[in-house]
Amino acid sequence: MEFVRTGIDGVDGLFSKNGYPSGNAVLVLGGPGSGKSIFGMQYLYKGATIYGEPGIYVTLEETPQKIERNMAAFGWDISRLTDEGKILIIDATTPRIQEADSDVVRSGLGMDNLIRNLKDMISKSGAKRVVIDSLSLMAFQSSDDFDMRTKLIRLSVSLSEMDVTTLVLSEARSNEIGTTVFPPETFLFDGVIWMMLDTNSQERRLAIRKMRGTKHVLGSYRFTIDDEGIKMKA
Repeated sequence: MEFVRTGIDGVDGLFSKNGYPSGNAVLVLGGPGSGKSIFGMQYLYKGATIYGEPGIYVTLEETPQKIERNMAAFGWDISRLTDEGKILIIDATTPRIQEADSDVVRSGLGMDNLIRNLKDMISKSGAKRVVIDSLSLMAFQSSDDFDMRTKLIRLSVSLSEMDVTTLVLSEARSNEIGTTVFPPETFLFDGVIWMMLDTNSQERRLAIRKMRGTKHVLGSYRFTIDDEGIKMKA
């Protein structure tokens, strides 16, 4: 079994093999300001610049231009990497697609269309890493919980078949996920990483709630976000 390294300081060491199994689809849960989007892009950036693994970032919220501008604060030249074909940003936000008449993801957030276009882009780019930001917005197109769960199962299975290792970002509705609260989506992915910003102490914490195929540490661990991105604290 091959193992993927995030390249994020201190994170890989939380796993017994210094990474998690290649091909896993991992759910990254956290509230606003917890660092999910930074975690996702840092995973892609390190993959492209250190491990020689091209990546795809599917944005359902911010524009690609805004993402590139925000990530430049950490010294990450995402624009250069996109020009070199090492990172591809897919803008899958319905209003912008309709306005631009894009032929990349013309149907917006539709799950079947997203999966179909991901397969096409992965085949063309040779991508090994994928980030989807965020799962929460996909829920708005679901008629009920059963419909959402069905879509998530289809997404999880399809990602596994594409030979990519994926982070799917989503908003957390509770700080107790994985301990006393277990949303349906936590059962549908190979791994669950929980991120939290304590608004009282302004302390950020990360915990691995689940990861199939490898052992990992238990408990939550402090991390910081500085001018180089996310770093776990000793």
